[in-house]
Amino acid sequence: MSTSVNRLRRRLLGAAFGLLAVVATGAVAAPAAAQMTIRIPHCCAAGSHFDVGAKRFAELLAEKTGGKLKGEVFPGGQLGQETEVIQNVQMGSIEATFIGHDPLAQFAPETSLLSQPYLFRDHEQAFALLKGDLGKSFGEGLRKKGLRVLAWGDNGARVYTNSKRPITMPEDLKGLKLRSPQNPVNLAVTSAFGGIPVAMPYGEVYTALQQGTIDGQENAVINIYPARLYEVQKHMAMTNHLLSFTVLVMNDRLFSSLPAEQQKAVQEAATEAVDHQSRHAAQQAEELTRKMEAQGVQVTRPDLAPFREAALPVHQQYIGKSFSKDLYEMVRNAK
Repeated sequence: MSTSVNRLRRRLLGAAFGLLAVVATGAVAAPAAAQMTIRIPHCCAAGSHFDVGAKRFAELLAEKTGGKLKGEVFPGGQLGQETEVIQNVQMGSIEATFIGHDPLAQFAPETSLLSQPYLFRDHEQAFALLKGDLGKSFGEGLRKKGLRVLAWGDNGARVYTNSKRPITMPEDLKGLKLRSPQNPVNLAVTSAFGGIPVAMPYGEVYTALQQGTIDGQENAVINIYPARLYEVQKHMAMTNHLLSFTVLVMNDRLFSSLPAEQQKAVQEAATEAVDHQSRHAAQQAEELTRKMEAQGVQVTRPDLAPFREAALPVHQQYIGKSFSKDLYEMVRNAK
């Protein structure tokens, strides 16, 4: 069956679920009248840190609303890949989703700032900014697109894996076909290092690696291991070229239609759930790297200075285009 047919089936499934949710609750505009189910799809495997966060959000929704809001988690891209799901959340045919931040750039280009290579000092600095003016700016832009940001979390630092050779310098990536998210900045970073970037939904990566359609990919270890990519990749370079973030988003009209006490409960549940997910992700990063080495993956830890130098032109390529100079300088000048 073709990819386009599969996408059509998922869209119809999402729409059907959405219609059932409206029928079950009476109407989106009156959510307090009966129990409402909030579907929370994500692209990663059951048991992954995305799954841990989504399930905790579902639990807390029920707990904090006395069962008036019920969360239902759909792991592994069951309701579609990330971009497709975000579109459905925009339309309201899916209520919420827990995603990596990268696809948001297709909806609010300024969020591509988060994907700039070696931009943040560390996750602590990044989260301080996301909880302040930077996060406020992104939230306002996404609300204009029908998406309510509930919380930002830790999605690890991105590294490269491949099936061909160990990577110790940017030149080692030359000529390798490497999957990146459907985000122009991620693609530009791989190009800057000499690789051949291939935009591809994450759910298609394992098969593409297995069949040799691509040679490698870039993601965080906490996402690579649950996807079992170590089965088809034997080299991993800890380039840490991008800090990656999770983000829990909800249909903005739905959120705004909730009574004030339920809005407060949803926001609290999201914050607590994503904090829980972030702690889990941080704890897993080193452990999963060791597990991959035990599975036979050769891990290299290159000097990052040449990678930083090679990636710097990417910043200049996007300043004033995808994001403003003011936003960029807000991060660069942050203590």
